[in-house]
Amino acid sequence: MVLNARSHGLLAVIVAIGVIAAACATETVRFQVSPTPTPTAAPTTAAPTVTATATPAPTPSATVDPAAVCDKCWPLNGKPLDDMSLANKRPLLIKIDNAPAARPHYAITQADMVLEEIVEGGITRLAAFFQSQDPQVVGGVRSARLADRSLASMVNAAPVYSGTSSYAWGFISQDAADGKYVELSADHSGGYYRIAFRPGPYNMFTSAQAQRNTLSALGKTTVASVPSLGFFANPDHAPTVGGMTGAVPATTITIPYREDRARVTYEYDKASGTYARYQNNNGVPVRDVDAVNNTAVAAAQVVIIQTDIWDVPQIVDASGSVSNDQRLTGTGTATVFRDGLRQEGTWSRPDDKAPFSFTSSTGEKIVFNPGQTWIHVLPTDWTVSSHS
Repeated sequence: MVLNARSHGLLAVIVAIGVIAAACATETVRFQVSPTPTPTAAPTTAAPTVTATATPAPTPSATVDPAAVCDKCWPLNGKPLDDMSLANKRPLLIKIDNAPAARPHYAITQADMVLEEIVEGGITRLAAFFQSQDPQVVGGVRSARLADRSLASMVNAAPVYSGTSSYAWGFISQDAADGKYVELSADHSGGYYRIAFRPGPYNMFTSAQAQRNTLSALGKTTVASVPSLGFFANPDHAPTVGGMTGAVPATTITIPYREDRARVTYEYDKASGTYARYQNNNGVPVRDVDAVNNTAVAAAQVVIIQTDIWDVPQIVDASGSVSNDQRLTGTGTATVFRDGLRQEGTWSRPDDKAPFSFTSSTGEKIVFNPGQTWIHVLPTDWTVSSHS
């Protein structure tokens, strides 16, 4: 396989709602129920005011292990949760377009966790997991890939997507029939609509509530459990605890996606303890800002998973680019960026129902900061550079 290494004030618009047409050759929509009309926000040309604030840390307790993992928190972002019954709310895995024409994203900062995966032509697509927050506007929604089957199973999520290839649908529909997850494709489920301020296929949107209404009608609103990555019980900790012993300083990170339209960089901000995300458009890094709330993406940590990625010749897009699948179970090389440090280690996941686990090169479990985690799945031979 060859992979090239290379928002806003809210403006009310009238949503054009009706039967959804096919977006592109590989993303056909077979049937669509018209949703209740919902106004959405359109971007303006005004420059955004970006914000990235740190959550105040509680006073540390001398009786608490500084690397202890929380047991009363949202499973996918580690933030405090008093009513633990809510931890069983079924997550939504919403596929969000990441092409330059689909930016800025809508509601991306409200996701608990975001995974960026390589798709056709060396560009990327986002798998955003929503559980603790249910945004009113999410977009643009795009199609599923084979790897999303494993991601949905991992946290008992309901995939929300615009459709998929006939080849992938054969596997996804069988998974759903086998009870591995509840899938909510726009091909046959409601709650999706097109907006007027973007051309297709970048203009499909939804809301979390619309998708949860469908889950409610199916009797599938909760799950037995949602596995967690493992977050600090007390976020006020020394940078080197929780698996970062021996880590090296790294405040600038470069993910080597194709340089013209996909390359990602992160800049660590010590004051907030978060990583500002930038993505190239025409070769120029642009700060990622959520168009819903005008807030900049600020990751609590950035995780690199390196694994086997191979071509799937049965899936070819309109430009002739071949799709891929990815190995997301077993073990492999991992790099974790947290608290301004870089730690090399290993990822492991015994099966599709288990969460990813990360250990340092010395075998110490890596614990995560509460907040949004960004995970990048890359080929084994790619190099992620960083410096302080």
